[in-house]
Amino acid sequence: MRKRRSLYDCNHARVLGQRIYCRRGYPLSFKAGTGSLDLKRLARGEPLVLDICQACPDCDKLTPTISQEDRGWLKPKGGKK
Repeated sequence: MRKRRSLYDCNHARVLGQRIYCRRGYPLSFKAGTGSLDLKRLARGEPLVLDICQACPDCDKLTPTISQEDRGWLKPKGGKK
């Protein structure tokens, strides 16, 4: 089974202000109307595995990848990260 691609693994994921977007122009979400995601998802350390990324012909793997422990910076309720 192939590992699913995440924005944490891609060199084209960028943050601008409070939004995450794809430098190659692929829409990460259609909800905002801008094709971008809210930065809060990154702050919470959410998986960020998106359908659009799975078949992306422009995927450029980030090396080394960001470890699970280094994802997110907000502590979930209950005090543990």
